[in-house]
Amino acid sequence: MTEDKVQKYRNDLAKTVLAGTKQQQKIADILTQMERDTDLTDDMRLELETHATQLTINIPQSESAVVHSSNDEKRFLPRYDFKEDYESICGLKEFGFDENCKDVAKQYATWFKSEYLPNFLPMPDAAQQYPIATVFALLNCKAVLSKRQCLPIPYFIGSNGSGKTELGKTIAQHYPSHLAVEIRPGFTGASIRDLLDSKFGSGEGGYALVDNFNRNEWLVKWGAHYDILLANCEESAVSRLSNAGSDTTKVEFKHYSYKVITSVFSLDEGTDPECGEVARRTICLNFQEGKPVYSRIMYEWEGMQRVYQRIWGEESMDLLHKVYAPTLGKLNRIKPSNIPDAINPKKWIICQVPIAVGVYCGVFESIEHGIDSFAKHFTYLKRNKGTGVGSQLSIILGKWVKEDLPKLGESNRKNRYASEALKRIDLEISQESLVKHLEEKMGLKIGRRDMDELILQMSNYGYRYEALGNSMGFVKQSTLNEGK
Repeated sequence: MTEDKVQKYRNDLAKTVLAGTKQQQKIADILTQMERDTDLTDDMRLELETHATQLTINIPQSESAVVHSSNDEKRFLPRYDFKEDYESICGLKEFGFDENCKDVAKQYATWFKSEYLPNFLPMPDAAQQYPIATVFALLNCKAVLSKRQCLPIPYFIGSNGSGKTELGKTIAQHYPSHLAVEIRPGFTGASIRDLLDSKFGSGEGGYALVDNFNRNEWLVKWGAHYDILLANCEESAVSRLSNAGSDTTKVEFKHYSYKVITSVFSLDEGTDPECGEVARRTICLNFQEGKPVYSRIMYEWEGMQRVYQRIWGEESMDLLHKVYAPTLGKLNRIKPSNIPDAINPKKWIICQVPIAVGVYCGVFESIEHGIDSFAKHFTYLKRNKGTGVGSQLSIILGKWVKEDLPKLGESNRKNRYASEALKRIDLEISQESLVKHLEEKMGLKIGRRDMDELILQMSNYGYRYEALGNSMGFVKQSTLNEGK
């Protein structure tokens, strides 16, 4: 029976060649269905994923390769090229940074912290967070002492429109386009593995922005490839296609890169083990909705890539050997018992590289200053725990859905006179009643953007947004499964 299923999946994958430009989406849908199929073993899934990677993909012919016929003259609208009519403004020059300056690492870090971030990315508690953000922006995943040295995974948390993705894309501007990728929620584990391997499998140090992370959705879609997200050192960033066979016949995928995650959801080591493992490898930056002075897309930022290459390239090699490497070596020898209590020993291992970057770039005056800055940052994060998503809505929603409603539902189920609706008050929640409760507690109207955040957060709490009678509402997913 299972073998028949495998053959059916192979047939379905083969038929995707008939889907034209929608072939890649069809393959992705089939891979997602496979990952959720409990009848398949891991080896069966891996065999099918290998088969999928060997399919001939119908790539639409690029416009540059099209031979234009006389029919082009009948186009409804012409092709536009305004490059000669509009001169892009260099952002570095406009905001006072000289690409050709001496001591480029310290000069650029100072400019980034004091000019770029305040003008383009307002953040709460900027005096505390800007130095950490600057270090994250300049981190180099290849500048480590060994393949076992771990990097942090910066976790940008805040409400929609708070600037998380903007900082993520700003970091991407330091890399050439072929070394920077953006990973979105629709990607499957296999597709992410293949993408990272194609980009970084040759050993180049690259950057991956994991945007809009929702643990309930991502953990299901990533399945057996969950280690791709967790790989924060080069040694662990290798996955094998199968556990069977000899070392010479196994296919390896290399997906080592510097990763940044953005999300509206907080991570807690005390939750399920998977997210606890992500939390231990991340360092958060908090965001809240604000109005930047300028928009990043108004300017051209190609100079950032040239500056980053100067900071970490051949011309700085003497300084890297003189300052950066010895600093990282000293940090590596500091025992966890000798660091401030505010830095969890499990976090210390991922603090060493960013502190060394901060000392090298002049963000921190010394190793001691860097350690103290991260200790203060962890204290700040602990003090602001629960406000990470940057919205009053999330705090009130979390208390109502995770604490108050379950208690009320449990009490009603013990009351034999309570109606069925009251007994299910925490399992089926109408949108109207939930919005009314939140608006009363906040004293504010919930707009469309808040509604998007509400749906996302309810999904994180295990509720699916769907029709309830004649209106919309939220149904506990365990309830849905029980009804199947």
